Amino acid sequence: MPSINLKDVEKVRALAPKRFRFADVPAVREHKERGHHIVGLKFPSLQRLFLAETGIVTLNGPYGPYKFLTDKGQIDAALAWQDRYSSFIFLRDNLDCSMALDFNLAEAGIYTPLGQAEHDAKETHESAAVKTLAAACVSAIKKVSFYRGCDMVCAVPPSPNKRWDLPTEITKLVAAKTGKSNLSPEVQFQKKKNSVKALPLDQKWLALENAGLQVSASVKGKKVILIDDKYQSGTTAQFVASRLYEAGAKEVHGLFCVKTWRDTDNQ
Repeated sequence: MPSINLKDVEKVRALAPKRFRFADVPAVREHKERGHHIVGLKFPSLQRLFLAETGIVTLNGPYGPYKFLTDKGQIDAALAWQDRYSSFIFLRDNLDCSMALDFNLAEAGIYTPLGQAEHDAKETHESAAVKTLAAACVSAIKKVSFYRGCDMVCAVPPSPNKRWDLPTEITKLVAAKTGKSNLSPEVQFQKKKNSVKALPLDQKWLALENAGLQVSASVKGKKVILIDDKYQSGTTAQFVASRLYEAGAKEVHGLFCVKTWRDTDNQ
């Protein structure tokens, strides 16, 4: 059974890069001098997804999974796979796979369209913005085989004293549109969860433990999509995933509407 603990989170946090978007840095590129294509996947989660969708086995190296391709069929398959996911931001953490759909900012002070929707939804609870975020999540789920094959969706749970919660609202709509079970009501913190953003990692993890997260046994043997509106350090998502795994989840895949522009946010 998969598991995540604080040491796992600390280990991953020390690695670079923390994110990988093919539109910025290609994973599949031609080496004209040597007459082959190089596949560099960076993360184990990408290695698993690449194998599942292309059938191409990669090797493990000091800079992440890689492969030299000379067969035209494999090259075409690898390039098509890269094109399909060029805009997604794949994230390095301890979930089976984690990805954000865009950055929240295009540059300092300028929101991306999805970043603007996330901001509006959180600040004003604007229903149109919530629907925009949910629709983007549904589109991604349909596109990526790991997510398409999941049984359940689950919002990263809020503190029990919170009256309105954006991830919860997004997840309700995603469940309705995809037909996947909504696990959110069965994954709840029992105590008030104060903001952990300013805390060091070990204190952040302890604060989350003290909030008493309870997970229903109905997750046992299931594949779950864990949904949040924004990915900063990823600590809370990894904590929630750790409890889903402990309860018997077979796989947990993170889906986040936006990634904060800087990797230094909420370290």
